Amino acid sequence: MTATKEERHRAILALVNRGAVHTQQEIAEGLARRGLRATQATISRDIQELGLVRSGAGYRIAAALVRELVLSVELVSQVAVIKTPPGTANLVARRIDEAGLPGIAGTVAGDDTIIAVLRQRSAARALKELLANVG
Repeated sequence: MTATKEERHRAILALVNRGAVHTQQEIAEGLARRGLRATQATISRDIQELGLVRSGAGYRIAAALVRELVLSVELVSQVAVIKTPPGTANLVARRIDEAGLPGIAGTVAGDDTIIAVLRQRSAARALKELLANVG
């Protein structure tokens, strides 16, 4: 049967939480085992809407992954310098930007470093809490 978006999303999250999927094809097969059909384009859209990212361990929920990726946060005046493993800074910066913290003016991400510009120094606390308590 063709699944509703909510049914697909619940099923995909269940698969991801079990650590059972590394490819979109595996997601499609997992859905099929549950009696749900979806096209590759639909699965691709679902992955984006759910905020999933593919890591070496398979698809993961991006927000939960962010906590593991932040190595350090250093405050220099009204700028936070955030260190991440190579190739992951954009993912963490996106999470910061999507959080819409009022004290954060914006972020700039490189390969393993993010610069977050703070509107006021006190915004550092909310930023550190976001990066420590995602998921």
